[in-house]
Amino acid sequence: MRWGPMLRTVGLVIGLTSADAAGAQDFDTMDIEFNVLTPTRSKSFWSELLDNRANRKRPFDYLSGGMPDRLIYFGGLDASKWSFGAFAGAQWMPNGFDRNGFILRLFVSESLERYTDRFGKYDTQISRAYLLPGYMFRVGRMEAQLLVGPDAEVDFFFQNGRPDRWRTRVGLRGIADLWWEPTPELMLQYALSGTTIDSGYTTRIAAGWRMFDAFWIGPEAALSNDYFSRQTRIGLHLTGLRTNEYEWSFAAGRVSDDFGREGVYGRFGLMLRPKRAPFFDN
Repeated sequence: MRWGPMLRTVGLVIGLTSADAAGAQDFDTMDIEFNVLTPTRSKSFWSELLDNRANRKRPFDYLSGGMPDRLIYFGGLDASKWSFGAFAGAQWMPNGFDRNGFILRLFVSESLERYTDRFGKYDTQISRAYLLPGYMFRVGRMEAQLLVGPDAEVDFFFQNGRPDRWRTRVGLRGIADLWWEPTPELMLQYALSGTTIDSGYTTRIAAGWRMFDAFWIGPEAALSNDYFSRQTRIGLHLTGLRTNEYEWSFAAGRVSDDFGREGVYGRFGLMLRPKRAPFFDN
């Protein structure tokens, strides 16, 4: 018998077996090292709020108030017992939605308001538009957007269905938007928009609870003032409901103004934000 080939075969099998055992041991060691290097630590409320790592990279979360897209589009409808309006716009963020930096927002709206008394029916068609540069920054779980720029408004007045007069105004508008998540299950949102045109302003505050990891729901309150009336709104909102590349928001509640009118309001919003490609930084 030729013992040489047989011995070489047995030696080869033993060598391969030893190599597999060493490889398995190396992987086990790697797992242990990962566990040691990334321990689970509990964080306090304030440490999470002031965690600067959120400024560098935001975790992939559809409900966290933003995703890393450079350009988003939005639009919607707003209606009450005596008014109806539509709005649309876009926001450009060259650094991406998950980084601090320059932003540019374009907004246009068209609305119709009606007032009736014993003398007749008065309708007002209001056209608004602005283009605002600004800056977005984050501190931990808090995100803020500050914008300021030119603002324009054109009003057409009708009495009993006939054109009466019109006016044009140009001014300066400033906007502050704040989004804060004190816990993973709770969000707070505040927005303030003011213009030099007729000293108009709109402010809104809302809270939301994460539901089914799919949307936020909670109360909202808003106060607005312009050339035509002063309004107060209290209601409920649903924010961040996502279907494919579309994000939906809804709100409804009670509205009253300084003319003594009361009624129900409703708001619908739609935002087009493409999903982020996992593991890619765009």
